[in-house]
Amino acid sequence: MKWTGGKFLAVTAMAGILLAACGDGETTSGTTGGSDSAETITLRAATGLSPQHAWWEGGMVPWMERVEELTDGQVEFETFTSGELVAVPDEAEAVENGTVDVALILPIYQPDQFPMAEITMLPLNHSDTMIASNAWKALLESDQELQDGQTFSELQFSQFKIFPISTTQEYSISTTGKEFNSVNDVIGTSLRTPSRIHEMYAAEAQLNSVTMPAVEMYDALSRGTFDGSFYSIADWTGYGFQDLFKYTVTGINFGHFNSFIGMNKEKFESLPANVQEAMEQATEEYFEGSGQIWLDRSEAVITMNEEAGGQFVDFSTLPQDVQDHFNQGVENTWTNYAQLLEDNGLPGTELIKLWRDLLVENGGEVPESVMNLE
Repeated sequence: MKWTGGKFLAVTAMAGILLAACGDGETTSGTTGGSDSAETITLRAATGLSPQHAWWEGGMVPWMERVEELTDGQVEFETFTSGELVAVPDEAEAVENGTVDVALILPIYQPDQFPMAEITMLPLNHSDTMIASNAWKALLESDQELQDGQTFSELQFSQFKIFPISTTQEYSISTTGKEFNSVNDVIGTSLRTPSRIHEMYAAEAQLNSVTMPAVEMYDALSRGTFDGSFYSIADWTGYGFQDLFKYTVTGINFGHFNSFIGMNKEKFESLPANVQEAMEQATEEYFEGSGQIWLDRSEAVITMNEEAGGQFVDFSTLPQDVQDHFNQGVENTWTNYAQLLEDNGLPGTELIKLWRDLLVENGGEVPESVMNLE
């Protein structure tokens, strides 16, 4: 892979924009759609995330390296990170307009465009990174028709060729020190909410919802602007949260953020057949590894945080009325999300039943009321 920066980055970015404006964003040379070619194919790959992010470092980089290996160097990737060429959450648009050829797509950040993608953020009784990741992959690849003969991916991502990548570790509630020893402690706690589903849950649990980008959270938490956040423990170190969070409730799952490696479908279909096959093979080989990095990082972060005085409290040890309060919010959020989709003409009920079934098949647990949905 070619790593970019400085003046070379500026020149490359301008070239990319000019290419996109003058044509279809083609970055390959000497290729014929659907046929093999020995000439080098250079693809622009981007993310707005940092190069240390688990999705990039543990998912997309190994995927790209494997594609290069499988094609014996026929494919090369020119990479851009940290918003050098595309900022979060503009990766999907950049793929569609040809500014880049392949990118980490973060659909949850664009609920107006991908409203059903938030499904993985629904709170659960039990799950982990691999359970949710396998369910997410199965959802993306599902052939079950949800509406008008269309599957989940056809309804949401028809313009993309999708290469599944893991979800994050499960989201937890962490605070800068506030503890939940009674229901009154829970009510009114101000937490940063990363999705509409978390906003729904916060309303059910009588929490105060705070909306802001993750990059702004450290300063706000340091000033005591709010009490804490829904967040994945494995992702704390990307923002320094391991130095701020002092109290974390584990053993109750507040969903998994999702992503996928995406290309414009027409672009993918124009590539030589051997390159297409290499991309598919790399996805199957490295999918599990893209989830393992979250587990590895979580263990390291927990140790680091405990050494700094952080406390991890299992949900089952909280007072029963506190558990009941949190659990009621879990059940209601599922039905509220389904209704939100239905109100907008989307198959909300069918979607949550499919997601439920895929989670359970992979070892997850959902609220009893959700299990009883017919």
